[in-house]
Amino acid sequence: MSVGLKRVLLVVFSLIGGVAGVFLVLGILNVAYGANVTLERYGTTFAILTAVPLALFVAIWLDYFMGTNILKE
Repeated sequence: MSVGLKRVLLVVFSLIGGVAGVFLVLGILNVAYGANVTLERYGTTFAILTAVPLALFVAIWLDYFMGTNILKE
């Protein structure tokens, strides 16, 4: 598999991981605290500001395991 395709997959998977992480955070808030937090109540701005760092966190690990070398060692 070429490095370019690996990098495209890394971006796609990290964005999916960031969005999934937002729903995971909302689920944990609802279960742990009994809060009625929905995506609408959480807000678009907060959802984006939560998804971006989570996507970057996922991207760092995917870069390591996929060997795309976006981040130099």
